[in-house]
Amino acid sequence: MASLPVLDLGSDPYERGLTHGRTLARQISENIDTYLARFAAGGLSAETARAEGVKWVDVMRAQNADYAEEMRGISDGAEIPLGDIAMLNARYEITFGLFGDEAKANDDSGLSTEADGCSTFGVLPEASANGHTLLGQNWDWLAGVYGRCVVLRITRDNGPNILCYTEAGIVGGKMGVNEHGIGLVENGLVSDHDGRNAYEKPFHMRCREVLDAETYDMALLPILATRRVCSANFVVGHADGEIIDIETSPNAVSYLYPQDGLVTHSNHFIDPRHGPSQMERLSTSTLYRANRLDRLLRKHIGKLDTPKIREALADHFGHPNAICRHPDDRQPVAKRTMTNAAFVFDLNERTMLVADGPPCENDFVLITLDGEAVSQAAE
Repeated sequence: MASLPVLDLGSDPYERGLTHGRTLARQISENIDTYLARFAAGGLSAETARAEGVKWVDVMRAQNADYAEEMRGISDGAEIPLGDIAMLNARYEITFGLFGDEAKANDDSGLSTEADGCSTFGVLPEASANGHTLLGQNWDWLAGVYGRCVVLRITRDNGPNILCYTEAGIVGGKMGVNEHGIGLVENGLVSDHDGRNAYEKPFHMRCREVLDAETYDMALLPILATRRVCSANFVVGHADGEIIDIETSPNAVSYLYPQDGLVTHSNHFIDPRHGPSQMERLSTSTLYRANRLDRLLRKHIGKLDTPKIREALADHFGHPNAICRHPDDRQPVAKRTMTNAAFVFDLNERTMLVADGPPCENDFVLITLDGEAVSQAAE
């Protein structure tokens, strides 16, 4: 696990951030460089991106004081300006705004650039081999962040204990499970409605708030309660046997439910109410990844377990822009993406199986919420 650190953190938000920042200062700095390069490749200067980060500091403090304190701790621990840390924590809003612009630019150039490519799934108890609720995904994102991510295991007396994965410098909790059996995975989406609302609660803050919830209804609230800057897809599950896939755009939400105990999603909208879906104009692989993952998993309904899921997540149809994604040498370095990690969460056991990199060449490792076991997963 040397390349994927596990940080054990406690109740105080500032202290959590301080440990995060001190431990991962180099990786945080490298992530900032990666995003500044990606922003520049989309026409956004470093000066403008950093100024945008500064604007987000007070916005996020007003939206969630604990989240802002954790960011302040990261800033102090890493000795990096708070505006740069806020820029990382709002990088979804900044980056996906660029994706919308790049999709529009395709009208003139006719060129495509593979963008975010996550493939997610949810499995209800009737479809799994062990009768548990499972969530998982391949997290496909900028190749530059590979090796600069972390698992956070938060044990606290003022909120639920959480096991989650995030990028160094992002408070987040992008994919995770909490002690109440609430789990989360997600996909990037782009609508031509994105950007209509400015400085609403950012994506990564919503993710943390889902995992901060004690009950399933409260876990859905951070996604639904307020308008959004840009689009995203959230798959929220509960150990007692519930999964809802929630597509969101700035002013609309829609819902997908498992069929025969299985639901999958990629990076385009299924529901038309969000306005024209844009990600498939950049990442055409989204049009086959979710359906293909569904077929690969559905043939094992009632018997889905880790080996069968890993086989599906390692599928290379459409290589390099497959379910299991590898960097595409045809793309500029700053825009290249890959499967940075693959996940299977058992919500009943409160465990994370994570492959650090493409699952075709990296074994799953088991990480538990109670910290009693960190071991190689059985093949």
